[in-house]
Amino acid sequence: MAINFSNANLTLAQMRTFVGELSDLDIGFDENDDISTDLVNGFIKEGFQKIVALSQRYPYYQSTYLFYTVADQRSYSTFSKQIPTPVTSVGISTIQSVISLVNNTNGGNGLVYIDQARAESIWVGTTDQADIPAYFSIWGNQVNLWPKPNDIYEITMRGFRKPSLTWFSDENTAIDIDSQMQLPLINYVMARIFQFQEDPEMANEYMRSFEKAVAIIQGQLTAPSSNRQLIMSGGLQLTPYDWWWTDTPNLRVLPGSPYPLGVAL
Repeated sequence: MAINFSNANLTLAQMRTFVGELSDLDIGFDENDDISTDLVNGFIKEGFQKIVALSQRYPYYQSTYLFYTVADQRSYSTFSKQIPTPVTSVGISTIQSVISLVNNTNGGNGLVYIDQARAESIWVGTTDQADIPAYFSIWGNQVNLWPKPNDIYEITMRGFRKPSLTWFSDENTAIDIDSQMQLPLINYVMARIFQFQEDPEMANEYMRSFEKAVAIIQGQLTAPSSNRQLIMSGGLQLTPYDWWWTDTPNLRVLPGSPYPLGVAL
């Protein structure tokens, strides 16, 4: 069986077939088979979970959500996933981490993350008045807005979704992992199979290949953007010049002394 290693990920059935060909073992439910289908499926799931547990911020899982506030309602747990398509309604339990919230209404404003306990100590009693949300916190599987909204606002939320395990029960669904990780995943399964076959030498070889490949690919996938070369000692340039031609100050962020706050005009 030809295995397609294009950008589309392998399904559980395809990966199991490839592993069977690579190991020259019969995989099935018959007593004469070398190894059971359930055991190989378990190895694939185990390797998948180890890979995704290494980082919460693989670009493959980036998602954009949308929700509308309700006047005097602080907490939200259901959102409309916009990216990647198709647009669907999801619960916060499907989201691994929330990165940012932006209010798109009336010119908009970016919400600042604040600790839940800190927010509760500020917006309490008579000070808990509805207004335009400026802060957000996450607690108890809910996104909380501070102050609570006084009107309907359109909020864009960006974050990383949790990996799906639908592929484990539906063998026609692609394994939910970055395509660059599918070959290292095969190495992990091979290592576990040779361990099961009591061949520690081959098991160690495949495991070393798995660990090395995952470390390299993870570093590449989660590395900061390199769209411009490093500017040594110059700090973050918020405008392209170190001077201005008008009366409007040019804000620069500079490292260390003599600017202890890191900001200079």
